[in-house]
Amino acid sequence: MNFFEKSFLISPAEFYVTRDRNAVLETYLGSCVGVTLYDPVAKVGGLAHIVLPDGDEKRKAVSPGKYATSALPLLTEKTLELGASKKRLVARMAGGASIYRDLNLNIGQRNAQKARELLIQEGIPILEEDIGGNFGRVLSLKIEDGEIRLRQIGQGLREAPFPGVVREIEPGDILREIDQIQPLPETVRQALAAIDSEPTDSEELKKIIYQDQALTADILKVCNSACYGFSRRISSLSQAITLLGLKTVKKTLLALSLKKVLFQKIPSYSLRTGEMFRHALACAFTAELMAKEKGHDRDSEKFFTAALLHDIGKIVLGQVAFDRFGLVMDMVLKGNRSFIEAEKEILGYTHPQVGALIAQEWNLPLVLIEAIAFHHEPGKARAASEVVAVVHVSNVICSMLGIGCGVDGLVNPVRPEALSLLALDGRAVDNIIERLPEVMKQIKPLEAV
Repeated sequence: MNFFEKSFLISPAEFYVTRDRNAVLETYLGSCVGVTLYDPVAKVGGLAHIVLPDGDEKRKAVSPGKYATSALPLLTEKTLELGASKKRLVARMAGGASIYRDLNLNIGQRNAQKARELLIQEGIPILEEDIGGNFGRVLSLKIEDGEIRLRQIGQGLREAPFPGVVREIEPGDILREIDQIQPLPETVRQALAAIDSEPTDSEELKKIIYQDQALTADILKVCNSACYGFSRRISSLSQAITLLGLKTVKKTLLALSLKKVLFQKIPSYSLRTGEMFRHALACAFTAELMAKEKGHDRDSEKFFTAALLHDIGKIVLGQVAFDRFGLVMDMVLKGNRSFIEAEKEILGYTHPQVGALIAQEWNLPLVLIEAIAFHHEPGKARAASEVVAVVHVSNVICSMLGIGCGVDGLVNPVRPEALSLLALDGRAVDNIIERLPEVMKQIKPLEAV
C-alpha cells in the first residue's frame, strides 16, 4: 500500500469521482451494484454504489446516486468534467448478490441488468463483472493505476484449513464467555427506567446521566452533530434533552452503552472493527422506520432496541467456536444449507440461540429475547411476532445494502411468513430501501463519538 493512499468509503446511494492519484475508492456491496469508471490516460476515476435500478423523477432529483438510471449518467458526466475522455473510459461491475433461496425480490439481478444496459447504451466497455451469488463483496478502485481490488466477504474462511480435531462445544464454554461481556452500565439502566416511567421526569433523567461524565459529553456531541443541524451550539444536557426529545435520548443511551460491545472485530463472521455496530444501528433505524409506518409510533423504540441487539450472540459464538467456522462455510457451499442451518449442525448452537442466553442473563424483557432468538426464524415467535418480523426484514434489507452483512448476511433466507405478516411485497421492500440512505444519516454521529 502506498504510504500516501487516502481511502474513501462510498456508502449506499453515493458516488465519488476524483483525479487524486493517492485516492482509493471503496464500497461494501450486497444486492447493490458497484460500478467503477476509469480513464487510464487522464488518471480519472469514480465509483457509484447503486441501490435500485430506477425511480421516479422527483426521487432521482433528490438522491441521484441511489438509482442506476441517474447515478451512471452523473458518474460519466463528472469523470468527463475532470478531464476524462469518454472514448477511453472503461467500466467494471460487482455486487448484485441475492438473498439465499429468494424467489421474489431479485433486487441484485435487477440492479445488475439495468447498470449493464446503461453502460452498453453509452458505449462504455465493461472489462470485468463479478455479479450474483449469495455473498457480499468489497470493491475498491485505485486512482493511481486503475487497479481493481475485489474480494468476496468470507473468502478467508473458505480458504482456511480445517481443524484436525473438533471438540464439542459445552454449555459451560458459552456461559463463561457470556460472563466476559460487560452488562449495561447501571447509569444507563437507571436512565432507561426513568424514561419509561409515566410521567417522565426530565430532571431525574439529567441527574442520572450526570453521574457519567463521558456519557454526558457523548450525548452533547451527538446533539451538536450535523445530523440534527441546530443553529447554535448546545452546551447543556437540559438543552440537549429538550431538543432531541426523550425517545432520541433513550436510543442514544442504548447505542452508546452497547458500542463497546458491538464495535469489536469478529473474524468468525468476517466482520471488521465497527461493522457489527454499524449493522446493528442500520437495522435499528430501519426497524423504527417500519414500526412507525405500521402505526407503532408510540412504542417504536421497542423495535429499535430489538433490532439493535439482534446479533449480539455472534460475539460469544464467534469467540467460542472461532476455529470451526471454516467447516460452517464448507457446509453452506457444498451442502446447500443456509448459514443458520450450518451453524446448528456444525457448532451445535446458533448465534440467535446464544444471543437469547445473553438477553436472559441481562434480564431483558421477553419481547427482546424473542426478537434475538428468532430473528432468522420469525415463524417461531409467540409473544412478539410483529416485532420479530420487523427485525427479520430489517436485517435482510441492511444486508442487501452491504451494511455490515458479514459472511452470513445473504446466506440466510428471507422468510415469507414475515413478509406476509407485515403485508410487504417486492414493491413495498423497494420503498423501504429507497428511504434507507436518508435514514442511515442518523448513524454517523453515533459512530463518531
